[in-house]
This record gives sequence, C-alpha cells and structure tokens, in this order.
Amino acid sequence: MSTAPTIVPVEPAPPVVRADPYRSVAREVLCVLAEEDRPMSLRELQGTGRLSVEDAALQLSVARVAGFVRSVPAAVSATEPSYRPTPLGMAIARRSRAGAAARELRRLPLAA
Repeated sequence: MSTAPTIVPVEPAPPVVRADPYRSVAREVLCVLAEEDRPMSLRELQGTGRLSVEDAALQLSVARVAGFVRSVPAAVSATEPSYRPTPLGMAIARRSRAGAAARELRRLPLAA
C-alpha cells in the first residue's frame, strides 16, 4: 500500500511596502536646491544655514548615488563641483514642499 505525498498549497508572501530610503534621506537637500534654482556646491549648501554641515554632506552623497542630483560645471569655483537636481529630484522636491504646505495648513485653526 503506497501513499502519495500530500501537496499543500503555499500562498505567496505579501509584498513588502516601504518608503524609499534614498528619498527620505535626500529630501531636505533637494528642497534647498530646488528653491535656490541654481547649481550649488556643498560649501554653499552648508552655508545656507538650513542644513547642518554633516547633514548636507550625507544628503548630497545619498542624492548623488540615487540619481536625484547631478554635477554641473561650476561658474564661480572650478575646484568644487556644483550640483543641480535631476528631473526626478525636482519632482521629489515639489512633492515634499506640497506635502509640507498641506501639513502646515492642517495645523492652522479654522477661521470662524
């Protein structure tokens, strides 16, 4: 008497949905570059006062790896590269600024 092995159907695991880590790290530097609307060097980004020295370096590095910014010829200093957001970086900055504005509006009290 032989018994056939029982085949148990296995359901596939649900897909893992996570935020893009590159986008969340580089969001702030992308917003600064988009608002300035000109190529900026790392030194200029750090000098705006909106990013700390360490944050600017980390965020710019991540943005470069992810393809959110590209280096462009520097107009002022030939020794230091300047960076400009790519079209994808601009889209992330626009969405981030729109989200921040919407969050700010939700915090405002309603006028009677």
